[in-house]
Amino acid sequence: MSKSKFNERYLSNILPNAITFANMALGVIAMYISMDTSSNNIKIASVLILIAGAADKLDGFVARKLGSTSDFGKELDSLCDLVSFGVAPVLLWWNMSIASSSVATALASLFFIGAGAYRLARFNISSSKGDTVGLPITVAGMVIAGKCLLDATFRLNVVYSAVFNMENLILAVLLSVMMVSNVKIKMPYL
Repeated sequence: MSKSKFNERYLSNILPNAITFANMALGVIAMYISMDTSSNNIKIASVLILIAGAADKLDGFVARKLGSTSDFGKELDSLCDLVSFGVAPVLLWWNMSIASSSVATALASLFFIGAGAYRLARFNISSSKGDTVGLPITVAGMVIAGKCLLDATFRLNVVYSAVFNMENLILAVLLSVMMVSNVKIKMPYL
């Protein structure tokens, strides 16, 4: 094998995983930034989670184009997705409505993260190529981040924190149920 073929193969394996790690890094940075609960930081953290969604879509696309899909990449992607679209949106929600936290908020949050983990595990053992079962965690996490972005941009000064918390609690439960549901969804590809 020539040196250039080795370098091409090596890069084709590294690039999709590097994009997957970028997805996770964006989620971790979003968690850190949202700890300073200012409106501006909530907006930035929300946007970072949305960008992580684009990275999540891109890593699979790049892996398929380079012919470097693997079980390792699938597992790594799921772990990174749990961080960026399970834990990060929940912490964003908590940091946005910290004054109105409750046992119900904690339970809904655990349900959301658990449903996301369940959905990812079910996806990883699935052999279906054309559709998937349940709402992808990426979509669920991006919905919560998008709502937090809209709330921080347009509603933060006119609506009480308890209202955000109740809306997000209901949204998290609905998204959780959708993630663990048996509804089949057509898999979109770039």
